[in-house]
Amino acid sequence: MTTWLRRLRLALLTIVVLAIGGFHAATGGSAPRSTTQSFAALADATVDPAHSQLKLGTAKDLRVGVRTRALLRFRLRAVHGFVLRANLLVFVRSGRGILSVRAAGKKWSEQRVSFANAPRPTGPTARGAVGRTRAWTSIDVTQLIRGSGTLSLSVAASAPVRLASREDRHAAKVVVETGPDQPAFPIRAAFYYDWYPEAWSQQGAARFTHYDPTSGLYDSGNAAVIRSHIAAMQYGNIAAGIVSWWGQGNISDIRFAKILSVTTNMHSAFRWAVYYENEAQGDPSVEQIRSDLDYIRSRYGSSPSFLKVSRRPVVFVYGDANDGCGMADRWKQANTGNAYIVLKAFNGYRACASQPDAWHQYSPAVEAAALGSSYSISPGFFKANEGSARLTRDLDRWRRDVREMTVSSARFHLITTFNEWGEGTAVESAAEWASPSGYGAYLDALHDNGGAGVTPPNTRDAILLAAGDVASCDSTGDEATAQIIAGTSGTVAAVGDLAYPSGTAADFRCYDSSWGKFKSRTKPAPGNHEYLTSGASAYFDYFGSLAGDRSKGYYSYSRGAWQIIAINSNCSAVGGCFVGSPQENWLRAVLKATTRRCTLAYWHHPLFSSGGHGPQSQLRPIWDDLYRAHAEIVLGGHDHDYERFAPQTPSGAADPNGIREFIVGTGGKNHDRFGPNVAANSEVRNADTFGVLKLTLHPSGYDWKFLPEADHTFTDSGSGTCH
Repeated sequence: MTTWLRRLRLALLTIVVLAIGGFHAATGGSAPRSTTQSFAALADATVDPAHSQLKLGTAKDLRVGVRTRALLRFRLRAVHGFVLRANLLVFVRSGRGILSVRAAGKKWSEQRVSFANAPRPTGPTARGAVGRTRAWTSIDVTQLIRGSGTLSLSVAASAPVRLASREDRHAAKVVVETGPDQPAFPIRAAFYYDWYPEAWSQQGAARFTHYDPTSGLYDSGNAAVIRSHIAAMQYGNIAAGIVSWWGQGNISDIRFAKILSVTTNMHSAFRWAVYYENEAQGDPSVEQIRSDLDYIRSRYGSSPSFLKVSRRPVVFVYGDANDGCGMADRWKQANTGNAYIVLKAFNGYRACASQPDAWHQYSPAVEAAALGSSYSISPGFFKANEGSARLTRDLDRWRRDVREMTVSSARFHLITTFNEWGEGTAVESAAEWASPSGYGAYLDALHDNGGAGVTPPNTRDAILLAAGDVASCDSTGDEATAQIIAGTSGTVAAVGDLAYPSGTAADFRCYDSSWGKFKSRTKPAPGNHEYLTSGASAYFDYFGSLAGDRSKGYYSYSRGAWQIIAINSNCSAVGGCFVGSPQENWLRAVLKATTRRCTLAYWHHPLFSSGGHGPQSQLRPIWDDLYRAHAEIVLGGHDHDYERFAPQTPSGAADPNGIREFIVGTGGKNHDRFGPNVAANSEVRNADTFGVLKLTLHPSGYDWKFLPEADHTFTDSGSGTCH
């Protein structure tokens, strides 16, 4: 194709992408959409062993305990697709304890049921801690939901708890979120390799790659690695992974089972297919292929995380240079179980009498391959045992290829590859293409479909809503600040100590009932109370990919013209905050790589403070890096007060070109008193008002305003410019 024709084609493609880019940005090209439905209890009753014949179905309270149970009946209608999550909501009048929920027989009457004739609980148990009294408590019952129909539940507790019944207008509810169990065409999928750590060492090389994976030399069988890879691919609008599979009983077979299990336990919409590799090792017989397909169908076909088209399990098939129409014949004869077969194309494939469901091309040294039913792109090809690249990496070319693939009419949009490090085709994050998002420049391009239709970041404002020290089951201040956030758009920067007293799963239920409503737009940083639970595990479980890599807890993202950096100030938990520590090295790389004009960072423990905790000097190396990079703002919490500082240097000297710090430990837990000494450059202080700091981030400056809880008058506002 001549240069001017290619430019004309790209111009037309850009117009098309601009027209449909909003759809792809919203849906990820193939991401399933979810539906949420709420069902109120149609019947409820207490069954009490102390009064085994007593009928309590019309009482206004439901009493539960170790042996005393509540029965609840729901009618779930039109629950279609995959149950992503389901929660039981009960209104707690009094008591504390752990609620236990199990399925129960359906044949009971509210008017006639008693302990003597009540159905017994059966099956698995869902548990959840009671939150506040005189408020709703939520229990995750996803494992108990099977779809439409009558749902009967039995609720017990570790200690006496009194719940409201439907007779008192607080009927228990089941809230069910469903989504399509499979992505729709076009399906963006990435070739995925589960052969690590073995494949890191090959051909006498202890490190068989030219590149430096951000995640290090990981283990493919590690559940945390699988979860992080799913999050990374979903960030890149990838709906499915195509996993290298080498046959029954092979280590890849064992790991594929683990991948499916982890994905299903996450209730993730991500899906997986196998990449049948043995076709490239010769010509497996029809009998061998049939045996393998039967094995795949029987062992994996029922998994909700296996990719299917029209309920048919999807199998991609690799090939070798000698394959021809005989390959297509063998696969057609062997496919008696009706799998959805996608063969690798070869010369003359279109003329074969036997045709699979689709064709694909795996050509890592070719930037793009369009076959009609599939469109494949490669970021580059540089084998670890070769001295030069066969396909040089070029981000501009990659973005263009992503745009062309996105607007193609192909059923499969294929990425070659997510993590084939030995051949140098990975789009997974590496030091060589690190980016502020934490996912790397190649996944960034997939995230925004090549950049077409994206408003330039230096032309729009962004809103950040910040506070920390938020929720406790014994206080209601977080509900007051949640009302502020509910009425204001913007990203929620939650600056640590979000769930008191110990950051447990039970503590996070109280956070979830208030600030949890804004979870999808929250970008958290962990506090010290999160780490009172080992490894802050409940915090990372609750926020998932929103909190970054769970082994780090630090990450970066952009809003408008601003680079925003979430730091983990629990330094001992992440290898320190000193110069040369992993987090400090990462921060310097992010600051060097960013193209945004303005920079804001937040973490929990403030470097400067007039509060009771005082200054936290271990954060000075982090502040030093930000100061050298001409950052504008740092946010913190820890002290339960509001304090604003004038711009200053890392040593605390006033500097109009320095960093302005805000302490916003005002999320709702409680108020602290200021210490006896006011810190230098402290301009405004308040210790009796819960609230949220609203930052309006302009392309070349910012405005701030403290938004107080209802019926309080304290506020603070002003503006600043970017350096």
